Amino acid sequence: MAFGAATVAAPLHADVIDSSVTGFSLAFTRDLPVTTEIAFQRLTTDVQRWWLADHTWYGSSANMFIDAKPNGCLCETDGQRFTEHLRVVKYEPGQAIRFTGGLGPLQGEGVSGVMDWSVAADAEDPQRSVLTVKYRVGGYTPNDLSQWASAVDNVLQQQMDSLQAYVGD
Repeated sequence: MAFGAATVAAPLHADVIDSSVTGFSLAFTRDLPVTTEIAFQRLTTDVQRWWLADHTWYGSSANMFIDAKPNGCLCETDGQRFTEHLRVVKYEPGQAIRFTGGLGPLQGEGVSGVMDWSVAADAEDPQRSVLTVKYRVGGYTPNDLSQWASAVDNVLQQQMDSLQAYVGD
């Protein structure tokens, strides 16, 4: 999984909340120009249409899917090869999905993480919504996890910028 530097749109709010040798926390939001129902549907069932190919193991966004059920996953398949990017541990249709796991290169670090995606109606316009993404990673690795915080934040923001552009189409 490549870690690039380009972004598509500025976030409403982006932050590396904290980082240390043993972990980090990220949180940011995206304003989406659609209702929560449409935003959540595009976020969870259309992942192959907005997930960036540069951030896949096998080079194609078409291989990405979310199986939103107990022990489901944000997964990628390519013939007989597959990668479980994250495991689904909570799903509330139209509102939230929670994953566990180490995204990208973190998968091989032996750490764990919790990622939450939640969608809520914009306070001033119910025809718009706000996506909030939170990711907390921690655990033992011989490597300094604080060194990953900004790169992981950058990649997640690229992904959600891509979602934001897709939803806006």
